[in-house]
Order: sequence, then C-alpha cells, then structure tokens
Amino acid sequence: MIDLKSQRWLSGSASLLALVLGGCAGSASPDAGSASSEPVASAPAPSASTPTPSISASAIASADAAPTAQPYARAIKETLEEVTKIRKLPVKSDVKSFSLGREALLEKTKKKMREEIPPGVVELQSEGLRGLGLIPVDYDLEAGFLRLISARVAGFYDPDEKAMYLIDDLSKAQEDETLPHELVHALQDQSFSIGWMLDYKPGKSDYLAAIQHLVEGDATLAGMLATYGSEFEIDPEAMRTAFFLSTAMSPVGAETPPLIVSSLISPYTDGFAFAKALHDEGGWAAVDAAFKRLPETTEQILHLEKYNKKEAALAIPTITTEALGPSYSIGLDETNGELGLRLMLEQWTALKPAMAAAAGWGGDRYVVAQTKDAQKSYAVALYTRMDKASDALEVAQVLKKQFGAACKERKDLGPVAWAHRGQDVVLVAGPYTKATAPTSAAGCKVADAWLKEILAAK
Repeated sequence: MIDLKSQRWLSGSASLLALVLGGCAGSASPDAGSASSEPVASAPAPSASTPTPSISASAIASADAAPTAQPYARAIKETLEEVTKIRKLPVKSDVKSFSLGREALLEKTKKKMREEIPPGVVELQSEGLRGLGLIPVDYDLEAGFLRLISARVAGFYDPDEKAMYLIDDLSKAQEDETLPHELVHALQDQSFSIGWMLDYKPGKSDYLAAIQHLVEGDATLAGMLATYGSEFEIDPEAMRTAFFLSTAMSPVGAETPPLIVSSLISPYTDGFAFAKALHDEGGWAAVDAAFKRLPETTEQILHLEKYNKKEAALAIPTITTEALGPSYSIGLDETNGELGLRLMLEQWTALKPAMAAAAGWGGDRYVVAQTKDAQKSYAVALYTRMDKASDALEVAQVLKKQFGAACKERKDLGPVAWAHRGQDVVLVAGPYTKATAPTSAAGCKVADAWLKEILAAK
C-alpha cells in the first residue's frame, strides 16, 4: 500500500508508497541566490557498478534548505548529452541542478509530504497496513519511510521546480548510476510534462502507482543503457531480487517491513519490466506513446497485453459501515490494484504463488473506517473482484492458509475475517482502538456482520 511524488500506498502498499513518494513533489523553488543554475546538456558512458535503486523523485520535492554550488556540473552536462542520444528525447531547455546534504533533503521531503498530502491520509494508510498485519503493531510508518529515504536516496529531479537535486557526497559509482536516471526524468518532463501526472488524486492510488511505474521504469531502462551500454541485458526477476536484497540488507532496510521495501523498489523493477516490454515491442516510440496514453491500472503495468487492449478495472460497490456502528465513517476510500494485491499476498505466501493468485485481479476497493472520538478506532476492508471465480479461489486459498477458515480474534488489532463468493473476495480487519497501544474494540460478531453487509452491497 505505497507512491513518486510521494510513492502512492499499497492497499495501502504499492498504493501508499505511491502516495507518500508521489505526494511529495515540490512547488516552491529554492532561494535563487543560494544555488547554481547550470545548463545541462552529456558524458562518456559511465563505468558499471552494482545497481542500487536511487529513490528518485520526479517526485520528492523541495523545501527551504539552502542548496550549495553544484559540484557535478561537468558530469551532468556530459551525461545529459549521452542520455538524450540513448533515450531519443530532445533537450528543450536547461536543467537546473543543486546539491544539498542528507538532513536538508530529509527536511525537504517532510515539508513536501505535509504540503502535498492532505492531513490524515498517511495516518489512515498506516492504520490500514497495521490492521491487516502488514506492518508491526508498533511500527511508525512515516518515520520509518523517511529513515529509508534519507539513507538510500542519492538524488532526484523535481518536475515542479524543473530542477535536479543531488546529495552533496555522491561517490563516483553513485554519480554513474544516479545522473543518467534523473536526467531521463528531466527529458521526460520537457517532452511530456510529468508533474501533473503524479499529483495526489483521492481514490486514485492504483492509477497513480501505474503512472509512477511508467515514469520510473522508463528512467531505469534508459539509465541502465547509458550506464552499462546497449549490449547490457538484465532479467527483470533478477533485478527485483538484487534491488530487494540491496535495500533489505542495508542497516535501515533491515528494520523496515518487507512490504514497504517491496513497494519502494517496485516502480524500478516492475516499471523496468513494463518499459522494456514496450521498448521490445516498438522501440522508444512505444514508450513515448505510453506517456500520451497513460496506463490506468497496475494490472496494465504487469501485463502489457492488458495495456494494449485497454482493459479497464471492474466496478466495485460502495463499502458502507453500518455494521460497525454509528460512530464509524469511511476516512479513506482507495484502490489497491493488482500490484497492491500481489505485494500483500507476498507477505503470506511465496512469491510465485502470490503472483499467480494476483494475476486474475479485476478490480477492487480498499477502505479504512474511523471514529471521530478522541480514542481513534479503526477498521479496514478490502473488496477484490477477480476476473473469474477460479481466480478468486486462488486468493481465498492464500487467505485461508494465513488466517484460517473462520473469523480470528486478535487482542490488539481486533478480529480479522474474510469471505469468498463467486468472483469476489472480501477481507476485513478490526475494529481496534489506538490509544497508547492498539486494543481490540469488537469481536467476530461485528466483523462477520460487516462482511455480510459488504457482500450484500449492489
């Protein structure tokens, strides 16, 4: 349940990070007197090194930190020349560049999250993940996410400022990997104006995640060709493993829930696979065309044939909360998407079964209900409609293995229950009260009643 401008949440996951990274794009430009503005124009192909995802932000945005004079101006100029030849997008204007320290970047990110994401959204996303058991009960999602970003980010391009920001202590290897990737974002922006594509849109998490995967996948593909040469070949599954291990085995990654790590790297790995499939099918012209006909779901990202056929998501009924009681209302009403479903199932079964089960996704609705009182109680529901009844059965089998056949009581996070009917699978969790520590606020009678209410909706 995760988002580029902030990465958007995954059922929070893939959708949530999409929300958190995507919602971070900046709008305020830095003090012109404190930064150098260098025309960026290109470098010999950089030397190869082990790829690590730079959590770039055509997305993370700007704050009031004072950037320093750009020490990378020559490398940027040389690299842009190389990148524009490889990616076949023109340089239409200068690319401003700034460098700043990690603490300044973290403050910039915090500020943009507060400016770009409506109050309470990250909190609700966090409670959704917590209620479903996808993050530890005591995990602070926002703080953990910012720690991961601070430790792993090397640079980013901000489409709102039309500027590239780089950490002021880049090693040569980091330069070689980061500059091509971020400069592709600059070229994307000059040709397709990517900033508006990534703006926060309520209820559109999966759509925003799909666009983020296109933007990052294109930059990853072109950046790797610039760094490693046109003969370089990489299997998308091998890339996924390398990126996951690189992040998860770092000190900060080791303390980050696997779901969050997977959500953060997905735009670079699954996005790469999508961009490569487009490129294999029709060259850079096919990638360019995708910016003019944007993917609408992460299902289209994961299955090129569904993008080509313009396969739309299935409609899902509105989720109501009468069974929870009059004090509850919907605080967050989002889409999880096939990617969000897959990342969730990956936490409960092996990767290949998770991918196979999620592949039949047709549409969904993901909500977090809350009370308005001071105690703050939450409940979560995920209504997924699969393409066929047999697809729904695959998802049901994973849920049965994880949660059992009947409603399960939890002392901290309340009951968790699920139901399978035809093409539909519904999973509910909670309610629970968030005081000093989460405590169950109801039992299985309430959860089962909510399940019936959701399945009865038209």
